[in-house]
Amino acid sequence: MTNIKYRRWAFGASYTPLKIINDEFDFPTDSQGQLIIPNNDILVKIHYASLNPVDYKMQHVTFFTPFINHGMGKDFSGEVVAMGKNITKFKVGDFVQGLHPGVLTTDGTFSEYLLINTNLLAFNTEIATVPSNTNLEQAAAWPLVLGTALLLIDQLQIRGKKVLLLGGATSVGRYLTQLLKIEGASDIVVSCSPRSQELVESLGATKIINYRENVLNQVLENVKDKPFDYIFDCWGGNSLFPHIKEVLAKGGAYRTIVGDHAGSELVPMVWGTFRSICRILVSSAHLLSYSYSYVLVGSRNPGWITKAQEYVGSGKLKIYIDKVYPFEELHEAIAYSETGRANGKLIIKVIES
Repeated sequence: MTNIKYRRWAFGASYTPLKIINDEFDFPTDSQGQLIIPNNDILVKIHYASLNPVDYKMQHVTFFTPFINHGMGKDFSGEVVAMGKNITKFKVGDFVQGLHPGVLTTDGTFSEYLLINTNLLAFNTEIATVPSNTNLEQAAAWPLVLGTALLLIDQLQIRGKKVLLLGGATSVGRYLTQLLKIEGASDIVVSCSPRSQELVESLGATKIINYRENVLNQVLENVKDKPFDYIFDCWGGNSLFPHIKEVLAKGGAYRTIVGDHAGSELVPMVWGTFRSICRILVSSAHLLSYSYSYVLVGSRNPGWITKAQEYVGSGKLKIYIDKVYPFEELHEAIAYSETGRANGKLIIKVIES
């Protein structure tokens, strides 16, 4: 029997502190001293993990299980340490990256080791070897955000379409802007702050809406000749809905990753999510002139990481990293993320490469 001791960040509930705890795995070994782990599992030594706003937002809505050490973090890169006998895609020593939803587990990627079950009924971890043109820091930076951007345009004809992107300088917005350009959208109208305008234009935006001014008026100015075919919301809000028939073409699509409220305050977030769910139900009943969906990566697009790696491997997508924090400084990374000033992903260095 081999005992692997490791550290990970965990919390009990929204009212308990996020802190580093000590944990351990116990695995039997074979006659050669190799670890024997469950047949469908992969044990990964995490080198880097990246911080997403959803990571700490989920803590805010965790109430009733303070006796469980909930993990935090979804994106990761690292090294395969051991595999179950049913795993044939990887080998020990491979450097891998992926997205670990953690929906049906209590772990997270802000952890020195991660045991991945590849045979869950839903929300499986997406894992792939690191492309040759990216390092481990970069590999941890994009799985959730690029995967979300891919899902936003999933099954939509983009070429020649007029689109509105709200929140173009957000992490998902940057990748989505690049994807829209690559896929040939004719008009890419993007909302962002004045300080982000040059960046967003360099990624492919054809026109900028200043979100510090009246966004609705600017949107209405942009639909005098033709409404948008699609609206992608990476920012949050509901100011467009009273004018949606003017703004969005009949049969168009409105897809959001944040719902009606962008912040992490509990009551507005829950209320905004509830309103979005109601809108989804009405849309599903075909009672709207457009389709409305709340996008959650991993919910209906398994295997997306392969497509994402094709984009990254092509060299056409730029990966943005703002800062790299030591493992012990997760609280500082969260505080900086909440300022809204991050110019790219915040990376947590878990174990030295």
